[in-house]
Amino acid sequence: MKKLLLLLQIIPFFTFAQDNRQMGGFGQMIDAKALAGKKFRIEAAMKVQPIDPNAQATLWVRIVRKNKKEEFLYSEPNRTSKPNDWAVYSISGKINNDAASIIYGGMFGKSGKFYFDEFHLFVEDQNGQLKEYPVVNGDFEADGLIGWMKVSAGGYSISTTSASFKGNKACEVDASGMKKVNSYGDNDLTGKYAAVNGIKIYYEEYGQGEPLLLLHGNSESINSFRLQIPDFAKQYHVIAVDTRGQGKSSENGKLYTYDLFAEDMIALMDYLKVDKANVLGWSDGGNTGLIMAMKYPTRVKKLVTMGANVFIDQTVVDEWVFKELNKQLGELKADSAASSRNRERLIHLLLTEPKHSFDELKSISAPVLVVAGEKDVIKEAHTRRIAESIPHSTLVIAKKHTHEYPSEDPAAFNKTVLDFLNQKN
Repeated sequence: MKKLLLLLQIIPFFTFAQDNRQMGGFGQMIDAKALAGKKFRIEAAMKVQPIDPNAQATLWVRIVRKNKKEEFLYSEPNRTSKPNDWAVYSISGKINNDAASIIYGGMFGKSGKFYFDEFHLFVEDQNGQLKEYPVVNGDFEADGLIGWMKVSAGGYSISTTSASFKGNKACEVDASGMKKVNSYGDNDLTGKYAAVNGIKIYYEEYGQGEPLLLLHGNSESINSFRLQIPDFAKQYHVIAVDTRGQGKSSENGKLYTYDLFAEDMIALMDYLKVDKANVLGWSDGGNTGLIMAMKYPTRVKKLVTMGANVFIDQTVVDEWVFKELNKQLGELKADSAASSRNRERLIHLLLTEPKHSFDELKSISAPVLVVAGEKDVIKEAHTRRIAESIPHSTLVIAKKHTHEYPSEDPAAFNKTVLDFLNQKN
């Protein structure tokens, strides 16, 4: 389960939600006023028959509050390529005290067929125990799709099928006619693979000029820079990369570390015959960029870090971050999807890495722009120590912004980055 309002700073949005022309969903709504403040769990069975290899499905819950603000939660995506691989997924959380309604259901993306069955909702009772709460036609046994509604557009149809997980019927979503739409992070026109370090790194190139390497955050992809690439490509040769085990890049079972990610990027630069590059890293990408500048000083011309950290403990992020990540690890252990094992390793990376020190930053010779949001998940004192420790650094704390500054105000962020990169030293 991923709680966006809390962990958007660290954990990304559902990967196929990059382009709503290639996704769809269905759900049902219940009045939440009587359930306010209670814990809940929703579970259902899913399977995927992909046509597009990136097709995937997930469960989702939207909690609408009385002030119209919303919380959006979703389960680990089902990306299996096995055509009959049913698995049960779940979402757990707590309903806001001011919740007005809850909408829950299934979501899916890319071309394929998607199956859902046996939706169950459990809500905390007066004794603190989770008890089953009525779901209308959660087993899809009623004629038609009574109780369910489409909640997003897309080129797909929804019906019932006898190919069920349990009982006689299940929900079948036929998105086999959904056409591929090239987008950042999934672009057939420019995307390529480089065989480096025993894996395949997926990358996309845009524009001309000096090389500018873009490195995304944990469990993210190239698409996280969709609001940056058009501006940067006007002046630079943008090389946007999916980090190993994320996006469309493969992995080989090695323990994830930021030092390993840095090795991958140097190997990719060798593959592309790029001697020296500007580097922009956001979150995990910023950590990797700092290590590249420390360990491979001749390969980094300029570095921009956004929301980076040098080590991890409670002086860097608040305690709730550790609690939430450990909670997610516990939930993933009950998730049978193969992708959950990779997700566990990526969460473990957040809990244990990086393992460097402020003193090590003193060796960086490249000019560095250190950026963070005023409300960043990375504590401001840590960000300031990073800037103070790097000999040639500039610090920008973006007022009123969070770890998502590049997407919250892309115009301001992009200008800040380009002004720095274009400075003559």
